[in-house]
Amino acid sequence: MQVRAVIIVGYSKSTFALAINKLRSHGIDGVIIGSTVIMLRIGVKELEDDIDLFTTSVSPIFDEDLIRDVANTLGCFIGQTEWGTPQLRCVLNSDEVVIELYENMYDFYIPQQMIREAVSIRIEGVNIRLLKPGDYIILKAKAGREKDIEDLRAIAGLIKSSKVRISMELVKDHLKLFEEYEAKLIRKRLKECGFKL
Repeated sequence: MQVRAVIIVGYSKSTFALAINKLRSHGIDGVIIGSTVIMLRIGVKELEDDIDLFTTSVSPIFDEDLIRDVANTLGCFIGQTEWGTPQLRCVLNSDEVVIELYENMYDFYIPQQMIREAVSIRIEGVNIRLLKPGDYIILKAKAGREKDIEDLRAIAGLIKSSKVRISMELVKDHLKLFEEYEAKLIRKRLKECGFKL
């Protein structure tokens, strides 16, 4: 039996900023909702995961032709996320970057208040909007897949070692944005992962 090594190739913050800027210049804008939210908080020099963008200017489902045109203009390959929304594989600054576009649909749901209250940070001269870390952990707990639970445990460890700060008051408040049964499940998962609520 052969064991194949998995090599994760990272990309720089400047490539991240360039990707957001290029999309924005072609009318695709939004809020970062993925693990980049935490990675930027702990000050990593190189990013590894996909850029998960909750779009606020276009619909990944209804504006697919426009997104396909932008991908072609930027020289990106286009595929699909697990939710069937567009995924762009681009080479920028000699780095390969995967950008996944999302919006609320089916069981994929982010309350509009979380999107409205996203924070803005400046990277390489580009203003980038990110979910608050507290909102990110709520969504991770809501998804509840094995990988999400592992990520939550790691984030709880980062909080314990003071590498990242998350407002538990915000978490408690934003749990009210979900149905009671769902908020209860999210709270339970967060506590099991080591968050003090």
